[in-house]
Amino acid sequence: MDREKFLARIKENLRHTRLPEAGAGHPGLFQGDGSQTDVPASELVKDFKRELEALAGNVHILVDIEATAEKILEILRGHQARRILAWADPSLALPGISDALTVAGVTIERVGLSADGVARRTELLQIDDVIVGLTGAHGGLADTGAIALISGPGRSRLASLLPPVHIALLSQSKIYPSLSSFLAAHPAAAETGSNLVFIAGPSRSGDIELTLSMGVHGPGEVHVIILP
Repeated sequence: MDREKFLARIKENLRHTRLPEAGAGHPGLFQGDGSQTDVPASELVKDFKRELEALAGNVHILVDIEATAEKILEILRGHQARRILAWADPSLALPGISDALTVAGVTIERVGLSADGVARRTELLQIDDVIVGLTGAHGGLADTGAIALISGPGRSRLASLLPPVHIALLSQSKIYPSLSSFLAAHPAAAETGSNLVFIAGPSRSGDIELTLSMGVHGPGEVHVIILP
């Protein structure tokens, strides 16, 4: 098959691709529709932490906004940074966190890129040197340590992709046993935003000699803060 036919076939198949229907048809589904499980929340947190740390990710289990703000400030101090590229407050699922960071002297940068090419390049240059990105998370997968991010208004992909350090705020209630259980609980996940991505630890790239490099195509350091 030549290249043009091969690419045309992929394009045609993608046009008709759909996520699996929510329900018992999901392979590996724990119970029922996957949104509920008999696995205790504490066990899901424990499994998620183990899996993400095995992938060189960092997990912090905190209890309130004060502890969260201090942990973020600690990470910023470790990188000698005072700016942070963040999602809009409603998408961070921790009311007041931006205000707490601002009071502590942190500059919060928001992403709102223009459609005009020249203006867009200028705006990207203005945030190019931001070291830390702060996002929420729509879910966590206990069996892999991955977090789910759905981009959209106020939830730019740049916050989790551009800075070399990514901090994600994840509610304990949004940790699911597996991908199938997450999809069962969020059957329209791929349609509610411009992009659905699962992030499992720092960015990794390997060459033909199997030499692993970290942080080449995304953050080289990932922190997930788990909140009640």
